[in-house]
Amino acid sequence: MSKLIFKNYGGSYQLGIQDAQDLEKIQVLDETHWAATSVPIDSLNCDCVLTSYIDTDKNDRIRTDEIKAALEWLFRFLANRSRLSEGTDVLYLSDIDTSHPEGQKLRSVAELILSNLNSPDAQEISLAQVRDVQNIMANAANNGDGIISPEGTSDSDLAQFITSVMETVGSVVDASGKPGINQEQLNAFVHEAESYLAWKAAGEIPEGKDVTEIMPWGTETPQACELMTNLEEKIEQYFAQCAMVGFDERAADQMQLRQKELKEIDFTDKSVMEDRVKNAPLTAPNPEGVLDFGARINPLYVEGLFDLTEKVLKRALEKPVEQLTKKQWDNVKNVFASYRMWLNNKQGVKTEKLGKDRLHTYLNGLYRQRVSELIAEDLAVADDLKQIHNLEKLILYQKWLMELVNNFVSFPNLYNPERRALFEMGTLVIEGRQITFTMRVQDRQAHKKIAEKSYMYLLYLEVTGRQEEDIKFEIVAVVTSGTAGRLRIGKRGIFFSIDGKEWDAQIVDIVENPISIWESVKAPFQKFNDFIKKQIDKFTKSGEAKMEKSFAAPSASGMTRDLMLGGGIAIAALGSSFAYVTKALSQVNPVHILVALAGLGIFILLPGMIMGFLKIRKRDMSVLLEALGWAVNVHMRLNNSLGKLFTHTPHLPKDAHKERKDVVEQFLKEFGDTPLRSGRLSIVVLIVLLIALGFILVMITYPYIVLRQH
Repeated sequence: MSKLIFKNYGGSYQLGIQDAQDLEKIQVLDETHWAATSVPIDSLNCDCVLTSYIDTDKNDRIRTDEIKAALEWLFRFLANRSRLSEGTDVLYLSDIDTSHPEGQKLRSVAELILSNLNSPDAQEISLAQVRDVQNIMANAANNGDGIISPEGTSDSDLAQFITSVMETVGSVVDASGKPGINQEQLNAFVHEAESYLAWKAAGEIPEGKDVTEIMPWGTETPQACELMTNLEEKIEQYFAQCAMVGFDERAADQMQLRQKELKEIDFTDKSVMEDRVKNAPLTAPNPEGVLDFGARINPLYVEGLFDLTEKVLKRALEKPVEQLTKKQWDNVKNVFASYRMWLNNKQGVKTEKLGKDRLHTYLNGLYRQRVSELIAEDLAVADDLKQIHNLEKLILYQKWLMELVNNFVSFPNLYNPERRALFEMGTLVIEGRQITFTMRVQDRQAHKKIAEKSYMYLLYLEVTGRQEEDIKFEIVAVVTSGTAGRLRIGKRGIFFSIDGKEWDAQIVDIVENPISIWESVKAPFQKFNDFIKKQIDKFTKSGEAKMEKSFAAPSASGMTRDLMLGGGIAIAALGSSFAYVTKALSQVNPVHILVALAGLGIFILLPGMIMGFLKIRKRDMSVLLEALGWAVNVHMRLNNSLGKLFTHTPHLPKDAHKERKDVVEQFLKEFGDTPLRSGRLSIVVLIVLLIALGFILVMITYPYIVLRQH
């Protein structure tokens, strides 16, 4: 094996991977030297079927061991690996390794597909051809999934049987998306049906008999047991209340409604009154524990107790019943003990709705056997379908694995302007710049929380467009060179995705950091400038308010005279100061002024330059990937060269020419205006500003000269 070569990508050393030999080296490369060790599949712009094959544990992430397993599988089935670097989705049959049975099966199914496509002599097969066959098989009657739908048979009775199975024990979806049943559902249905019929048979009275152990009163047993069950809880409650009264007679008083409770009852509300009566005892409890049917009975239960007495108690106790004891009640319940046990152990409830006769028809006929045969026929092509999936897998691996590894073990495509990394989304054009380092963001706030530590200037944009249907998503774009300029929330641009589509883009959030050293240097001055502007604005508004107030009030005597006097004094003071400054400047050596200005500039700018340099040095692109859920090993420092690579303004075409003459000036001349006037005004303003600046600097640098002259 040749040497492992790590290339320098913008200051980050990563393994160079260009051919099959380089892929083989990955198997022995320790994971600490991989650029990434774990990647969420939703951040990769590649075929989703590819990631489903690689993500064997189905956790929506790809790890290093899954990459190695994919490479091992690829090497097992691909004998000629020279085309891996091409990234082609066309597989040459001669490239398949047929030295083992699995490879031979793979080639055989490829030849079968080509033969079915009327290309028996073809020596290559494409991904599109394989997927066409997959779609055909998925919609065929036999597609290898072992699931039979009602539409899968022309026999209407058999289709109805399959529908009945689905309605009782559930269904599964086959490869074509249709609901059906497999052997598991069929077996479950048969078990449910047999259980129900066996349970039902145990409760039936054989011909020639009137009663059984389960049906002690014959066909009248269910109705009699139901009458007893309806009042069982209330009668049990009554005997328990009697036991309580027998223990303490005071309990009888507590069971009666108190005067306060009677006052709280709304005697106009029927439901409230019925609820109170329903919860009251059957009759007044007594210490003897006897239910006297001749006593005053709770009116809600009078009719039920009468039916129970006449139809159940009299027959069970074999005599007219005027009173009932706890022992007698237990004897009555024992009469129906077997029936109640049978009823509580009911089996096959799901199939009960089909009825006994239909279930017998299903079980005694050939329905089960015929469906089992259909399932077996369907499963017979499962191996062929598996080989077709393996063929798709091999073609996808041949096309994508080299590129995937170059976005996992190393990131060379990120630094190549002619290629795009799998985690990049496209190019943003905004404010006259192209920003190429963009990624999709699922959760902006979660991403921003981590991405802020990258020390980079980040734009979060909402991307919208009508491509077949309204689609909206968010991206993060990294501004890596130039200045922030007029970038602000709400500013719009356009976004070109990697598939060539054009979208609208609008800034919805910004993470501000210095883009260049100069921006870092001027940041304090910018903040100071903003502060001054706010103060001036505040002062101006305050002055305007006072002026409006003074104009509204009556003028005081002598105000005009005082204003004129004050203005004259101020003008005289300014003239005197200007004379002193002029005289002081004439006595100062110009060299000293320049040295002082240079020293002052260095004193002011140097700290900002140092801080800016340190911040710029901390910019790390790997943090943005980590914010997407990546596990990244390498530090992807962003230097000035890379910054210009990711954010730049393209040159004009070679045949383009700029005319320096301002066209607007020609239009101004038509109105009789000349740009010279505005130019002169600008020069005058500039001279005044320079004189004021010189005055301030001299006052700061040589205050003793001015004071001495004064």
